[in-house]
Amino acid sequence: MEYTFFQLKEEERKIDLSVISEKLKNYTEEIVIEIMEELLKKDEFSHVCTCETCLLDIASYSLNRLPAGYVASHQGEIRTRIREFETQLKVDAISTITEAIKTVSQNPRH
Repeated sequence: MEYTFFQLKEEERKIDLSVISEKLKNYTEEIVIEIMEELLKKDEFSHVCTCETCLLDIASYSLNRLPAGYVASHQGEIRTRIREFETQLKVDAISTITEAIKTVSQNPRH
């Protein structure tokens, strides 16, 4: 049986979404984790619990309030856009993560 341009064989129509999830990266996650680490080293947050549950809650709280920054490639134009996005994101992230640390430390789930 011959197939026209619009009729693909079943094996050609399969979509492997695992490839997509492996290659997508939320750049905001990297920024949040980096800033969390810096902030939690400060004396003002020395009382904050750093168990896995609290750290995940702080990160989740922050990531749910910041814009996602997904990238699919680490080349040229995308890197330039990330740099533009990064400066404002870091400013917003510091404020949001500080709020998250205070909120989670006042209401720990552990």
